[in-house]
Amino acid sequence: MKFVCSLVTILLTIAPCFAAERALEDVIDDVNTAVLNVTVRTNGGEQAMGAGFIISADGYAVTNAHVVEDAEDITVTTIYGDDYETNLVGVDKMTDVALIKIKNPNGLEAVHFADSDNVRVGNAVFAIGNPYGLGNSVSTGIISAKERDIEKGPYDNFLQTDATINQGNSGGPLFSMAGEVVGMNTAIFSLQGENMGLGFATPSNMVQWVVERLKTEGEVKRGWLGLSVRSVRAKDENAVIQLAVTKIEENSPALKAGLKVGDIIERLSNISLKNPRLFSAEVAATKPGTKLDAVVRRDGEILPFELEVDQMPKPQQKKVDPEGIFHPQSVEDLDLSAEQLDAASEFTELQIKAYYDENAQDFVIVQMAPDSELSAKGVEIGNRLIAADNKKIYGAEDLKIKLRQGADKGAIELKIKSGNGNIDVVKLKLGKQ
Repeated sequence: MKFVCSLVTILLTIAPCFAAERALEDVIDDVNTAVLNVTVRTNGGEQAMGAGFIISADGYAVTNAHVVEDAEDITVTTIYGDDYETNLVGVDKMTDVALIKIKNPNGLEAVHFADSDNVRVGNAVFAIGNPYGLGNSVSTGIISAKERDIEKGPYDNFLQTDATINQGNSGGPLFSMAGEVVGMNTAIFSLQGENMGLGFATPSNMVQWVVERLKTEGEVKRGWLGLSVRSVRAKDENAVIQLAVTKIEENSPALKAGLKVGDIIERLSNISLKNPRLFSAEVAATKPGTKLDAVVRRDGEILPFELEVDQMPKPQQKKVDPEGIFHPQSVEDLDLSAEQLDAASEFTELQIKAYYDENAQDFVIVQMAPDSELSAKGVEIGNRLIAADNKKIYGAEDLKIKLRQGADKGAIELKIKSGNGNIDVVKLKLGKQ
């Protein structure tokens, strides 16, 4: 039996006086009835287990998309031991959220959502899940951080918790001490699959946003402007945050509006310019057809623009093997233009050429010597180099600096994202230059 890895945690809401009025065990008694153990059987006969929770009395429930992936049938079990068959309403792999509908619901109790924007680092939380298939289990902790990007997807915005999370907890709720859901346990950071005190939950506001679209349309239609951006480091500490346009797609709203590569975006309606990741997430959450007012600086001149958000195109199908892993045979299989391939940098120490993706802030490997150490360790063309010695990489020069530092130590650890989204740490020996 396979157990799906996830995280479960607890969190304190912004109403500590209310939380203090009730004993934790009473709060747990109230919400435990809405937490589900999820059992999935696939076409190949494999069985996996995770967790989920009921969000409405008429039988709607949520779990992680990776829990129900390739499901032939999905069964949920309540704390009372009642089994229910379900229908899969829809999944959104970009946020790892899935919506299911319980058949013939009877007397089900649902959770209540909190506003995850109000969550603060240090808030106490508790999580309920299904570790190793044991059934409803509770763990407690605090919120360790917010807005975490763990390279899991394009819209990472996780709540980090130190609550004990183990395999089989994926899709379970993370509660405030008042018994309101602040997040859905989605991932853990672990070297061998065991708990290391680093769990990550999808914020409740994002879960609700995705669920509403899955419920009404069966899929998530995202906004799209067709441009990539990078942060601009302002010399003046008091200067407003700005983003520079690094790429514009063909037939995109950005191109039609007249934007150009090199433009500095100083304002785009109410879209955040804090960093490229939040910018992309907020654009994606904007309804297609919405018109956005932009203020752009170009060659010292301030220019106004209006952009109409379009619907994000569906990604092209990639060639995958039976296990769902992308194995590009050549650079033609990569989603890169000729200009991007020409802009790839060579790193002789690694025996690769790689293109730096400004938006994702990582490298796409476009060429690699077949007898290289990376190749021997299973790294392939199309894999992404996302960190060196556990630090983000900010362009070719930054990676070269990190490689020189690694050479001084004799080795470097590279974090590599493979074609199926898994992240591996590869350690390479480096000689002094």
